Amino acid sequence: MITGKMKVTDVVKAYPGAVEIFNDFHIDYCCGGKDALEEAIQKLGIESKSFIELLNKKIVNQPQKSNKGQVLAVERLSEMEVPDLIDYIIETHHSKERILLSEIDELINKVLLAHYEHHQTQLVPLHGLFSDLRKELQEHFAKEEKLIFPYMKNSFTGDNKTGYVKDLEDEHEAAGNLIKEITACTNDFTAPEDGCASYRLAFKKLQELVNDVYIHIFTENSLLFPKYEGGI
Repeated sequence: MITGKMKVTDVVKAYPGAVEIFNDFHIDYCCGGKDALEEAIQKLGIESKSFIELLNKKIVNQPQKSNKGQVLAVERLSEMEVPDLIDYIIETHHSKERILLSEIDELINKVLLAHYEHHQTQLVPLHGLFSDLRKELQEHFAKEEKLIFPYMKNSFTGDNKTGYVKDLEDEHEAAGNLIKEITACTNDFTAPEDGCASYRLAFKKLQELVNDVYIHIFTENSLLFPKYEGGI
């Protein structure tokens, strides 16, 4: 049973299907995963008792259904050793997000040119925010793949152990903040009525990227880092 005192990240670990509902209500289960569920809900102005009842009704009291790959295989990932979990993160999230970043970059530039006259107040800030997120993620991937992940695979001791984790958590928070700004800028990824097919596709792929980044960050913050710091 889900209670308001549970940490958000613990809700996802126990009931991975909660990811869908958390995404719908913009509940941060990655960078903000250490918050109590009740506190996270109240920050968004949502009545906590009714929301938790909804979670228990839809997630706990009903069989879990697949949501096209977005439900985390938490039990399987939790059983992985650090090197295998790192490989999973690179193969599953880094690879997918690099492709999406490239596709979205092309789409946003195309839409910016086509709709500048009527939608510059949305598209110009969005272009800047996405450029910042793209830079943040690409540099983050490189840092993980070439420096920190190799270190993690080969060492469970050393002065940099906690420092490296803190560095990555800080970068995750920076990406999470940009994502929240992008979500607001796009009106929750809702294209304007006169938006063309490319406009709608750009927003659809942005939402796909955001959902994957959230799961990616959750997997590192809540599964990989505790396992690594615990020397498991």
